[in-house]
Amino acid sequence: MPPFRGITQLIPGCILTVLILGTYITIASAQQTVSILFFYEDPESVKHFDSAVDYINQDRSLGINIGEVTKINANGTEATKLIVSLCKDIDEAFTKPNQPDIVIDFTRHGIPSEAVKIIVKVMNLPTISATFGQEGDIRSWRELKPNMKQYLIQVAPPADMVPQSVRSIVSHRDMTSAVFLFDDEYEMYHKYKSLLQNMPTRHLLTKLEKTKPGIRRQIDRLVHVDIVNYFIAASPNEISGVLAEASDKDMKDGPYFSDEYAWYSMSMEPGLPKCSGCKNNVSVIHLSPKLSSAQNKRRDYLQSKGNIKTQKLMDMFYFDLTTNAILTVAEMKKKDKWNPPKKLQCSETAEETDTYELQLFDFFKSPEISKDNLLGPFSMDPDNTVGKSHSSFEMEIRRLIFKPMTAEPHINIDLGIWKTGFTEKELIESNGKMDQWIEHTALTVFRIVTVVQPPFVYRIPGCVESKENKYSRCFKGYCIDLLNKIQEELKFNFTIRNVSGYGYMDDNEPHEWTGMVRELKDRRADIALGAMSVMAERESVVDFTVPYYDLVGISILMRKPKTQTSLFKFLTVLENDVWMCILGAYFFTSFLMWVFDRWSPYSYQNNREKYEDDEEKREFNLKECLWFCMTSLTPQGGGEAPKNLSGRLVAATWWLFGFIIIASYTANLAAFLTVSRLDAPIESLDDLAKQYKIQYAPLERSSAWIYFDRMAHIEHRFYEIWKDMSLNDSMTDYERSQLAVWDYPVSDKFTKMWQAMQENNPPKEFEEAVKRTRGDDRNQNDGFAFLGDATDIRYQVLISCDLQMVGEEFSRKPYALAVQQGSPLKDQLNDAILKLLNQRHLEQLKETWWNDNDYKATCPKDDNQSDGISIHNIGGVFIVIFVGIVMACFTLVFEYWWYRKRNIAEEMAEMALPPPKEFGQSFSTEKTNFNTQYTKPPRTDLPTIENSW
Repeated sequence: MPPFRGITQLIPGCILTVLILGTYITIASAQQTVSILFFYEDPESVKHFDSAVDYINQDRSLGINIGEVTKINANGTEATKLIVSLCKDIDEAFTKPNQPDIVIDFTRHGIPSEAVKIIVKVMNLPTISATFGQEGDIRSWRELKPNMKQYLIQVAPPADMVPQSVRSIVSHRDMTSAVFLFDDEYEMYHKYKSLLQNMPTRHLLTKLEKTKPGIRRQIDRLVHVDIVNYFIAASPNEISGVLAEASDKDMKDGPYFSDEYAWYSMSMEPGLPKCSGCKNNVSVIHLSPKLSSAQNKRRDYLQSKGNIKTQKLMDMFYFDLTTNAILTVAEMKKKDKWNPPKKLQCSETAEETDTYELQLFDFFKSPEISKDNLLGPFSMDPDNTVGKSHSSFEMEIRRLIFKPMTAEPHINIDLGIWKTGFTEKELIESNGKMDQWIEHTALTVFRIVTVVQPPFVYRIPGCVESKENKYSRCFKGYCIDLLNKIQEELKFNFTIRNVSGYGYMDDNEPHEWTGMVRELKDRRADIALGAMSVMAERESVVDFTVPYYDLVGISILMRKPKTQTSLFKFLTVLENDVWMCILGAYFFTSFLMWVFDRWSPYSYQNNREKYEDDEEKREFNLKECLWFCMTSLTPQGGGEAPKNLSGRLVAATWWLFGFIIIASYTANLAAFLTVSRLDAPIESLDDLAKQYKIQYAPLERSSAWIYFDRMAHIEHRFYEIWKDMSLNDSMTDYERSQLAVWDYPVSDKFTKMWQAMQENNPPKEFEEAVKRTRGDDRNQNDGFAFLGDATDIRYQVLISCDLQMVGEEFSRKPYALAVQQGSPLKDQLNDAILKLLNQRHLEQLKETWWNDNDYKATCPKDDNQSDGISIHNIGGVFIVIFVGIVMACFTLVFEYWWYRKRNIAEEMAEMALPPPKEFGQSFSTEKTNFNTQYTKPPRTDLPTIENSW
């Protein structure tokens, strides 16, 4: 072997070693040392920070050497003590050789966060913060100078950005109500006002209960405050638990998955919620992170370590934020741009200078630094305004439909993505499946209360409301038709229930209301529907829409007076004694005329020769005298008068008597039939107040009751004012004499009426009032007058024939719908009602439910409404005619029978034959022989009658 052969073999190895050592020395001399001051609250966040530091240390290609790392736990509830403690730890950190270059702040909110912000601001420490909050929420950094904005940076974490999706969805679907349920991962203290600020959406933010009974109670409470859109921000397991409880049929008002509720969920972890415990069909729109599947150095490192969840947004955010902060400082040091402001002691005061040239913010948003971010580059505000920079990521939106007791969704539909941001516009990129959004949207359902009052509201007989069929329509009427037309305009659904009364204020408990007003005031209803009067005291607690019905006042309901009718009423015009005297005069005059004609020598029957040539020959026997006196009382006249002078004097006297009797009877008959129609004792409220025979009162606690109470109170108040003026001792005698001209300037009509109403035992129910008004038929002279709404009274008159509406309406007020005070429904209902009014639909409803009402009674025409005498009072005349005709028929039969009997008797006498035992027996057997033996000549002085046997 040559002597230098071994040395020759060692030369390449030495050269390689020298080259490696040289390279290492060069790299080591180029590495930048970065020292960190780290603040935290949650020990879990320390893991994310340590993972990022380890990643920087192990990747030597980055050229970064991690120097001193000082970790300070910023936990405390008392601000002064916490600041003193933090200052002690910070001053100690700055006594070390490698002083901190940058502060990484993982405090979340509240006192710990504010304490750290105050210290770093005072000490001029470059800080990267992951504190929750938007602009103005971090009080210590509200007014930063322009130079401070370059090194005091806050980036909103994903847990602060995910709730912003609620704002985007609410704006996208035009929601009017929403509730946001969140778990411990979210800090919502600063979002109670800002989340849905400047949006017309009533909303609640509340922390999610952890137990099943707590979740049940929580959802029940939220439903009862009229919340229909539910947002859940939690882990997939927690979301599954909430959906299972809300779908339970055994809940108080559940299940809460129907067309009037919409459910949304969001999670900072990938994956979908399961619903193996759901007991009903469940539909939910779920938002979950949409992460890139591409691998990079940071993701590969974390997966190899396995000590951190790379799929959780907050874990990835903390890792990216720490890594970017360290890389930014190293980059600035490498380019000799690291010129932080002078650090002060924690107890010193910051210098007032604007000469700092540090631009940490500009480097923090460098694409080179954030190219390997797990979530992507941070979205930084150009002006670095606190609360506007945030982590950037996307959430995929999917609609999930579960079947009962099924873990995996039966239907899984991709609806699009949501991009992080603080504005609600253009953050949702839809896949065009708007029908799925619309199908999932909570149908607007209004809770309506009403009072049954025909014809405005009827209750349909036999209709039953059930929990399963909450939209059942058990009512009809004017207001229900009005509601249906408004529903066509505004596109909503409703539930309707009946309550007792429209509402009045309880005198015993001021500001306590009853009826529909109470339901609106306590927010248990959205709309009060019915014949509800607009009253000033009601307007103090609820809002009224524009009137949908004309002015309606108070009126009087009374029983119709029953006029006594009689078919022979014309006979009651004269008393019975008068009729007997007239009848006696008739027979006496007839008899007297017969006597005078019988004994007078100048009568026709006693002087036939003298009057032989007269055309009129009348013999006044008793029958003719009765006929003459009877016909003389008629317009036809009595016919030919007697020939003798004495008989004519009797006839003339009878004519005079008959003329007077007929004239008196006619005049009295007309007056007698007219008096009953002129009997109207009560025609107005004043007439009712002046009498004491008829009792009167309104329904207790009704609007009419309140009206009379207020009027009586006003009269009393005016009287007291006038009395104080009159008895004022400071007045002169002359001034008092001027007041004495008017002894009592205010009428006490309502005071007396109010006192009478209270004494008359006012009815408590409308049916009781109607019953008392009808009264007892045995006491026609007494009665009860009911004072109430004119529409109620008009309807009773419409369906009843024994009641009447008396007088004009007074204290008139319109009918309107009522809503909760300050409710946006008022403007919507106003527009719909005005549109219906302009299209004359309201007039059609009046025609339908008043004039064409199926319950309208067909009443006989009243005597006092007719143009003449009714058949009930004059019908006896027709009975007289009928009786006369019947008597005439019997008389004809008698005459014919008498004539036949008399004719046969005369024939028997001429033949000297005994009359037959019975007329018509055995006589017919000899008829033929008799006819052959004897033929009687026919009589010419009788009417032609068939004489055959």
